[in-house]
Amino acid sequence: MASMQLIARVVGVFAIAVPGVMLAQPVVAGHVGGIMPPMPVPPGVVLTDAQKTQVKALFHGDHAAEHERRQKLEALRQQIMDGLTVEGALDRDHLAQLTAQEAALHAEEAQGRLAVQEKIHDILTPEQQRQAATTARKLHDLHGQIDALMGHPPEPPPGDLP
Repeated sequence: MASMQLIARVVGVFAIAVPGVMLAQPVVAGHVGGIMPPMPVPPGVVLTDAQKTQVKALFHGDHAAEHERRQKLEALRQQIMDGLTVEGALDRDHLAQLTAQEAALHAEEAQGRLAVQEKIHDILTPEQQRQAATTARKLHDLHGQIDALMGHPPEPPPGDLP
């Protein structure tokens, strides 16, 4: 019972804190839906107007390449789905080639995100970098505490498919 009250308090704190954090930093366009990328700047790190302009330019510069990559991924996924829904024998070699192309695009996407995060790191002052590191450590510790409180969901019974 005490753990449920603690969980409720933690959720309450997040419900109050998260909207404030979201309002503190500008929303970065171009990342709608899907898995959220890392926050461009951690909460608590306040950017100067010049830094905001630089960060915005980084995201806008990558937008065209990201859009093209997403279109290629969608086309590959459709080709894979088409290849899996054929009547008769599957062309496993062709499917393997398509999934290799998909994996290469995902790797390219991850490298692009890393490059942007590295550039943002370089834009920050040493004090802002310290603030970001402190916030990251606190968030990591908080996630660990939440995981410890919540535990893992129980395993489904044998033979039960999700």
